[in-house]
Amino acid sequence: MRGKGIAIVLAIMVLGVLAVRAPADDFDFSGNFTYDNDVLQFNFTVGAPSSVTVFSSSWLQGDPPAGFDPMLGIWDAAGNLIAFQDDGAVVGTTLSNGVPYSHGTWDSYYTVALGAGDYIATVTQFDNFNVGSLLSSGFVRDGVANRSFTSALGYGGATQTYFNGVWDGLDPRTSAWEFHLLNVAGATVQPAVPEPSSAVALALGGLALLALRRRRA
Repeated sequence: MRGKGIAIVLAIMVLGVLAVRAPADDFDFSGNFTYDNDVLQFNFTVGAPSSVTVFSSSWLQGDPPAGFDPMLGIWDAAGNLIAFQDDGAVVGTTLSNGVPYSHGTWDSYYTVALGAGDYIATVTQFDNFNVGSLLSSGFVRDGVANRSFTSALGYGGATQTYFNGVWDGLDPRTSAWEFHLLNVAGATVQPAVPEPSSAVALALGGLALLALRRRRA
């Protein structure tokens, strides 16, 4: 029994070391917004206290025309704001998984010290700022009727309805985004969350079905 007990203790110690030394990796995501007030959310995990680099390469993404002007936020697992940035003004390239990604003045780029744990990252388009310091409070462009606030602001000129270009209107932008998390243990994209109006409609639909089932019963 004593030998088994020692083996169990050693196994627990090994597991503890592996947990503390969880490998840190880089994660790269890309895609397209459907509407300019979309909000992307990513779940990610930090295995041990470390500095995590968060940046976008949307502004210089691809061969012109390139993607839109993004903004990046970091939140703890409870949805409390830790860091947020609009423009990083860091022009150059950064390696992620051995690939050089170019970022421009209007891309977001920053490094934040995080403890071990779970976090949330968000990607929005300028100027869809968070309402406050709680993720549950939403973003200022939530529920915009036509979901094309950048058109009203005049970004991108007449040729670009949904995604912002530069202020002279001669540089139309696309819906493309690229987002990178460096030095984290894992990261995944959350499923799209219906905007408030859609969520209410789904809830009402569910109640109607429930009432119908009760009537049939």
